[in-house]
Amino acid sequence: MPPEKAEINRPSLPETRLTALQTTLLAGGVVLFIALLYEMRDFVSPPVIGVAGSVLLWPLRKLAPVRGLLIAGGVMLLIWALAELAGILLPFVVVYLFAYLFDPLASRARERYGIARGVTSIAVTALLVGIFAAFIFLLVPSLISQFEVLVRRLVDGMGGFRQWLQSAALLDNIESVGLDRQQVVNDLTRYLQERATGLAASIPNFLQHIMSSLGTVLGTVAIVAVLPVVHYYVLKDYPHIKRRLVELFPTFGGRRDYLFEASGIVGNYLRGQLLISAIAGFNVSVLLILLDVPFALLIGIIGGLLNLIPNVGIIITNVIGIFIALVFGDPWYLDLIKIVSVLLGQSLLEQAVLTPNIMSHKVGLHPALIIISLFVFGHFMGAIGLLIAVPVTALIMTVYKTYRDSIAFELSDDDA
Repeated sequence: MPPEKAEINRPSLPETRLTALQTTLLAGGVVLFIALLYEMRDFVSPPVIGVAGSVLLWPLRKLAPVRGLLIAGGVMLLIWALAELAGILLPFVVVYLFAYLFDPLASRARERYGIARGVTSIAVTALLVGIFAAFIFLLVPSLISQFEVLVRRLVDGMGGFRQWLQSAALLDNIESVGLDRQQVVNDLTRYLQERATGLAASIPNFLQHIMSSLGTVLGTVAIVAVLPVVHYYVLKDYPHIKRRLVELFPTFGGRRDYLFEASGIVGNYLRGQLLISAIAGFNVSVLLILLDVPFALLIGIIGGLLNLIPNVGIIITNVIGIFIALVFGDPWYLDLIKIVSVLLGQSLLEQAVLTPNIMSHKVGLHPALIIISLFVFGHFMGAIGLLIAVPVTALIMTVYKTYRDSIAFELSDDDA
């Protein structure tokens, strides 16, 4: 076919270019729109801007830059909404997380023993409510009391620290550089006292902040009463909810297998790590209490929580335990031996027994990659980042491997 004829038979594309008049009118409309937003700045909120911008740009949605702007605006508006509703959504996210963790138990009970998911959901919900109530009414008051005693002893110990600092050889030559030794001691002691006093006062302030963020007492009671009901229904209907959520994610090669693989890896890791952390916290607390170590319950609970952070958590627990033994031990060397021995024994128990048997499904990440992910997520997200670093990294690596395999499969087809 001649090129001229091929050019004639080529289907025409829809006209998406703007004329000079349309461009002028659009620019004028944008300027007037920005001026209107400025005049309404006390009333304008992100949803209002989002709706107005969508109405303004919708007629031009066939243009690629406009579509990109609409998508970017929608993503930003979604992030803003999640940030604004974080306090409300967080309890329900936790409820969904527990339903996600206990879903295999409900599925296995139904498949192997014929127990309806509703019955299993009621039993699991009742168990979680009982554990939460026991923790609130039995452990939290003891933990707060021990923490307050710890801070009070630190404040009282400032006097001895001041005397030691005045006679320390470290400050012998400080006057030779033009500084007053006594003034340096006073400033340093005052700073440490303020930090310790502020830490002691932060406990009731933190509890008050939690109560104020939850709203009124009626609102708190409503949330506490509703969450078990929500957990029951989410766990009961979790397979249906999971299918609907999976449909929101993109496919690779027309399939979403990577989601189920990633969900299995993350779920196995979280269940195993939570169980190991609970055993570690219980073992350390009971052994230190029996050995009459000061602040035994505090060390045990901290050790159990920090155990959720692979590799790094046990190091931080040992540092905290050694500090408590050195400052409050009586005698310090005996308590130091007790604390280090218990923590070392628990670490050996985890490596030899708990981890090989409980974490039977490996995460599949290199130890170096786990440590790097801890530092990266900790830098950007703090303590929350340390907790989610390993499962999120496992999810990212699973998606990457699926994408890589999909690309390799497509290339092999093309070569064939």
